[in-house]
Amino acid sequence: MPLINFYGLGIEVECEEGKTIFDVARENSIPIAESCNGDRTCGHCRVLVLNGMENLSSPDFEEMRLAERKGLSENERLACAVKVYGDVKITTSYW
Repeated sequence: MPLINFYGLGIEVECEEGKTIFDVARENSIPIAESCNGDRTCGHCRVLVLNGMENLSSPDFEEMRLAERKGLSENERLACAVKVYGDVKITTSYW
């Protein structure tokens, strides 16, 4: 099972392959910013991928559109949109 390292919090969690970072965070009581309940409309759940970008799903049209609108960098992804398929290390500005 893949591991998500929530770097700023010092927490590492196993997850089912194909789950979103957003869902894994909420299931494990890990704070994740949002105002749309994970509906891909607010962009507050952005995370910075420190390692393991190759283990994440490719951005779909909705994520790309919102990422462009919100000015996300190449290493930032929306936790509500990105699915995990291998180990990844992430952080955010609010941890």
